[in-house]
Formats: sequence, structure tokens, C-alpha cells
Amino acid sequence: MHAFVIRICLTYTLFTVAFAAIPSYIKVCSRKDPEINKCVFNSIEQLRDKLTTGIPELSVPSIEPLTLKHVHLLRGPNGARLDINLTNLQVSGPSTFKLRDLKVDPNNVALTFKISFQKLDFRGKYQINAQILLLKLVGEGGLTGTFLGYDSDCFMKSHKVIRNNQTYVNFEKMKFNIKINKAHLNLDNLFNGDPVLGPASNEVLNANSDLLVDEIKPVLEDALSSLFTEIANKITEAFTYDELFPNN
Repeated sequence: MHAFVIRICLTYTLFTVAFAAIPSYIKVCSRKDPEINKCVFNSIEQLRDKLTTGIPELSVPSIEPLTLKHVHLLRGPNGARLDINLTNLQVSGPSTFKLRDLKVDPNNVALTFKISFQKLDFRGKYQINAQILLLKLVGEGGLTGTFLGYDSDCFMKSHKVIRNNQTYVNFEKMKFNIKINKAHLNLDNLFNGDPVLGPASNEVLNANSDLLVDEIKPVLEDALSSLFTEIANKITEAFTYDELFPNN
């Protein structure tokens, strides 16, 4: 009797999941819609608030903040060495993304678009061992900063999978090619918080911020790519291809 009850409960659960209605915050786009690019754009915009906080019922994670666990910058010979470890960077601002030039292939569910952020703020921890001109920097502490003028070209490709005689969409890892116009950072506690040497050292580091950007760029690309791919797949694994892109 106990096993029978369990089977009934499992059957009911599977039936409920299989026929779950698409929630109102997900805008469905017909694959025959001549304005499908606009429709998908509006669908993403409609999801923005939900993406900021996450969608627990679909296991969609929040995009605020984005965490970069570790970035290591090591450049130059001993006489002009720059060695910085950045850890647990918390990046705020991903939810302010601006989408443009979106093009959708509804049959293959492929998307190309550009995405930009006016600025991304970050904070974390640093360890530094650097020799810049006559300036020797050794220490650790808190780090804050901002990326300005962030822009990227993006591509998302998918393939269709069959589960329980239904077609679903699974996205491959999103491809990012980012450009960061400028970065500004501030390292706390340089020279034990010296009011003159600390700010002066930060000025020197910011004058060479392109070196830091070069190292952070691939880490940031990978983190954003993984995050947005996971979000897309959490949504597409919950609903069939025909539910999300009906043929009518």
C-alpha cells in the first residue's frame, strides 16, 4: 500500500510538471512572428526584474552580484614587477545590461546580439607585491573599483534534445567578446593607510589599469558567459520548445 501511494504521488508530480503553465513573466514568441526579434527583446526586458533577484521556482540564480573568485596579474621583470592577487570580487551592475542589435533564428534557437553596461562596480580583497619605477608596493586589504564603457558582442547557439517524447532546447556556453573602455580602482590600506603615499600609489596603478583589465577580461567573460547560459538553460529545461516558441 505504501509503495502504491508513492507511485501515485510520483505520477501526479510528473503530470503536474509536464503540464505546468508558463508563468506570466515569460513572454512567449511565435516562431512565425515576423517581428520575432522585437518579441524576444521584449521578453528579455520583461524578465529583467526577475533576473535581478533570481527565480527560485525555476532554480534561476540572481545576477546580482556576480562573483569572480580569483584574478592573478603578474607582469614585468623584477625591477618593474606587478604582482596582484584579487579574490572574491563582487561585481554589481549586471542587471543594468542594455541589449541591442538582437537577431533570432527561431528554428535553430540561435541568438546574436550586443550587450553593454554603462558601469560595473566591484569590491573584494587584494594582495600586492609590485615594483613600479622607484615605488615598492607590498600589502593586502580591501579593493573597490569600477569598469566604465563595457561593451561586448555575444552569440548563443543551442541544440534540441528529446525528453519524454518532447523537444527541449539546450544552449551551448555563450560566447562573449568584451571591450572595457576604462577601469578605476582603489586599494585600501596601502602603506598602512598613509594619507599621501596611499593615494599616490593608487594613481600610479590607475595609470596602468589597462594591464589589470587585460587580466580581468577573460575571467569576467567566462563568469558572465556561465551565468547567462545557466539562466537560459534553467528556463528552457522547464518548458518545451513548442511552449516557448509555438508554431502559430
